[in-house]
Amino acid sequence: MPSDCSAGIPCRLTAGTYQLGQGSVLPGLEVTVPPGWTTNEVTPGEVNLVPPTPQNVELDFWLDLVAVKSSGAGHGTTILKNVAGTPDALTRWLTRNPDFLIVSKPRSVVIGHGIAMTSLTIGISRSVNYGDPRCPDNPRCADLFTNSYWAADQGFYGIGGDDEIRLYLGTIHISGKHHTFLIALHADNHFDLLSLDKVAATILSSVRLPAGTTSS
Repeated sequence: MPSDCSAGIPCRLTAGTYQLGQGSVLPGLEVTVPPGWTTNEVTPGEVNLVPPTPQNVELDFWLDLVAVKSSGAGHGTTILKNVAGTPDALTRWLTRNPDFLIVSKPRSVVIGHGIAMTSLTIGISRSVNYGDPRCPDNPRCADLFTNSYWAADQGFYGIGGDDEIRLYLGTIHISGKHHTFLIALHADNHFDLLSLDKVAATILSSVRLPAGTTSS
C-alpha cells in the first residue's frame, strides 16, 4: 500500500489484496480493498481507507492508542494515566464517560481471519461541554485517543456533532508482547455509519494479521 498519501493528495487504490509495509501501523497486516477506495494516510500512527460513497466517512486502523481527557482544559493532550490501554479498560472508560453517547453496547465479535474483538458504537452526549471553540461543533465535541506518533505533534483523535464511530478493539500478540489493535468506522451521522458498515464489510471480513501475530 502506498505510503506517500495525504488528505491533500489521496491515493486511489486498485481493487485487490494489500499488505501493509514498514512505516505503517502494523507491517504485514493484510486487507482486501473493493473498487473505488482511496487512502489519505499510511503511517505508524494510522492507516485509513475511504470509500467512494458515502462522503465524509472512513475506516481507520490503529495500534496501542491511549485515552485522553475528553473535554475541558487539557482535552486531547492530557493522557489519562489511570486508564490502561487494554481493550477492556478502554471500553470501560468509553461506556462510563458522560461525554459519550452509547449507541450500541459492547459485544464480542470475530472479524477477518479469527481476530477476536470487542465492538461498540459511540456518539457525542447532549450534555458534553467541550469548552474549545476551535471545534466547529463546540460544545458537542469530545476527544478519545492519542498515541506516541500523534502526541509528538500534540495530536489526538476526537469526534463532534452528530458523528458516530463504531470501534473494534482486540488484544494481539507480537513477538510475545501484548498490543491493542483497533479498527474504527467513522461517519458524520448514524445513517452514513450504517452505509459505511455495508460497504466496509468486505474489508473487515478480509483482515488477516501478520505472520506470527496472534489474537486472543
